[in-house]
Amino acid sequence: MGAQTENSELIKRTFGKYLAMSILITLSATLGMMIDNVIAGNLLGSGAVAAIGMSLSVFMLFSGCAGILETGAVALCARALGNRDTDRVNVLFSVSLAAALAVGAALSAGGVAGADALATMLGAASGELHADTASYLSGICSGAFAIVLLQLLMGFTRLDNAPQLGIVAIVGMSVCDVIFNLVAVCVLDLGLRGMGLATALAYCVAVGICCTHFLGKGNTLHLVNPVPHAGQLAGVLKTGLPDSLTRATVMVRTFTFNWLLLTVASAGAVAALSMLSSVNSFASSVTIGVGQTATLLCGIFFGEEDRGALKATLRTGMRMGLALSCALCAAVFAFAPQVVGLFGLEGDAEAFGVVAVRAFILCVPIDLINQLFVNYYQGTGNVRAASAIAVGQSGLFAVLFALGTVWFWGAMAVWMSFLVGEAVTLALQLVVASVLWKRRAAKEVAAAASEAATDACERAGLLDKMMYLPETFQQDWRAWRAFSCEPDIASVAACSQQVAAWCEAQGIDGRRSYLVPLAVEEMAANAVEHGFAKTKHPAIDVKLILKRDGTLVLRMRDNGAAFNPMDLDLSAADPCSAVGIRMLRQGVREVEYQNTVGLNNVVVTLPAASQ
Repeated sequence: MGAQTENSELIKRTFGKYLAMSILITLSATLGMMIDNVIAGNLLGSGAVAAIGMSLSVFMLFSGCAGILETGAVALCARALGNRDTDRVNVLFSVSLAAALAVGAALSAGGVAGADALATMLGAASGELHADTASYLSGICSGAFAIVLLQLLMGFTRLDNAPQLGIVAIVGMSVCDVIFNLVAVCVLDLGLRGMGLATALAYCVAVGICCTHFLGKGNTLHLVNPVPHAGQLAGVLKTGLPDSLTRATVMVRTFTFNWLLLTVASAGAVAALSMLSSVNSFASSVTIGVGQTATLLCGIFFGEEDRGALKATLRTGMRMGLALSCALCAAVFAFAPQVVGLFGLEGDAEAFGVVAVRAFILCVPIDLINQLFVNYYQGTGNVRAASAIAVGQSGLFAVLFALGTVWFWGAMAVWMSFLVGEAVTLALQLVVASVLWKRRAAKEVAAAASEAATDACERAGLLDKMMYLPETFQQDWRAWRAFSCEPDIASVAACSQQVAAWCEAQGIDGRRSYLVPLAVEEMAANAVEHGFAKTKHPAIDVKLILKRDGTLVLRMRDNGAAFNPMDLDLSAADPCSAVGIRMLRQGVREVEYQNTVGLNNVVVTLPAASQ
């Protein structure tokens, strides 16, 4: 086995680029309700905030349906891209959009027609709270189809190398939501129903912005007839199962906490919980954003069977995520009164709110770690592990803690339950990972019966233990080696020499030992000379894989301008130039190129001499 020395800088830059988009995708799911909370609190009072809080479970249902489809579809599409299966990507794209339209339309119709009954089911049984909740639901439910579609479309724009469009969509939605809300409340005097309608219309604007990408000619994702491929939806739903469990658990948690606070505290505590839900949505945009970026990249790298890149992605996600979440935690804790003040809460609602915010925000760094692994497991197809963590972190342990202690600690038990739930989930995750690793390591050592295998197991770090890669992963690989190449000709030449030395050490036949280093040098040199003009932090990764049947695979990845080196026009060039590329075009099994998440990927497959 060769050393894994992937350019972590390349992965870090790519992760950071898509993290901003992922955070915005997450914000899009609940940003409308956040804006509604702020405006309602300042213009309509704490009672309106409480009504919006009672509606949160329904809103989470919309977001949950979107999350199932978005997470499942993006994870499967990413794996298909890693396997270079573009046909499957287009099928999944089309089937998921069709499902989102159908589900969204059904939710819109049902929500508008049953707004009064929903308000009763959510605990607002009578009085002003019931009327306000029903009014808001009748408005916001009309936009359920747009809420579902937006999250899915933003996931696909990120996958289709257009993350900047999501930023435009979110900015447009936010501006429109504020304007539409102010017009509805201050000009048209439509109250909470008007606020719901305004938010629904703002989501429609964002959907329209995202659609411009897929209606144009620059996209790589294309619609196909979804009907013959309807069976593919099952795989999407299965992969998105952890997200659905998360949403379902959050709905149960929200309902339970509303009931507990009305029982042991007051409507002011419910208003504080509604405000806390908005703070949670903002904070979760970081944790879920990190996780969704991991799903995208890990899905691709898993499809490529690239263990080193998977580990580098997890490490990068943890470092970036903890830095952001800890900074957010410190800022919100210090300025909790000011944060609560944004929502216009008064009296006991304000007092409850400050305590709630400070207690809750402490759980965000732990939530970051839990969420990262939920999404990693989704990206790598381990739905069972993802589901178990999702249920624990999203509310199971929090609800159990609150139910057991609220009668002694009052509202404080509810506020502290978020931290307790996340901490218990992480602790159990570490224990289970250690136990399963020991079992698997013992099995592998016994099977290998070698000192090298024993040493490898003993050197494994915590990330290695928590990756849970299947036993078939890289099973047909005999040896591999990864190189990082700086974007200059001298480094390219040195990398080519390293490739040649590795080929010789592996006993690869003379033709391939000559061809591969030459091809690496020419393709890397072409990227350096022509591809990095607009790239701030250029980098090139080279990976060689020798399979057990003798097949040699060359994989090159860079972050330069999109360009397939196999498309070079050599008809008028010196016949002695680009020898490596000319030879690659002849007598190799396969040369594949794709540009995924802004990275050029060239995969060359060279069969063994006997093949």
